[in-house]
Amino acid sequence: MDQRRQRLRESDPILNLPNPDMLGGMTAKQEAKSLLEKLPDNCSIEDIQYHLYVLEKVRSGLDDARKNGAISQEDAESRLSKWLSE
Repeated sequence: MDQRRQRLRESDPILNLPNPDMLGGMTAKQEAKSLLEKLPDNCSIEDIQYHLYVLEKVRSGLDDARKNGAISQEDAESRLSKWLSE
């Protein structure tokens, strides 16, 4: 993992959750508790809502990837480069 991704992962409670494969074994309540424990004490309700939203989107994306497969990072970058270069 490159340094930028590592710093991002360490600074964001959502990205600093256990291995995404482990989330499958956690209940929604356990995920929410884990998230709340990682957020600073002075966070707002909006901060909590945002992080719960992101957590749900990550979970949804992982579930979709398990069911339907996913493309490699290299393929994703190749596809995006075609859009961005036009």
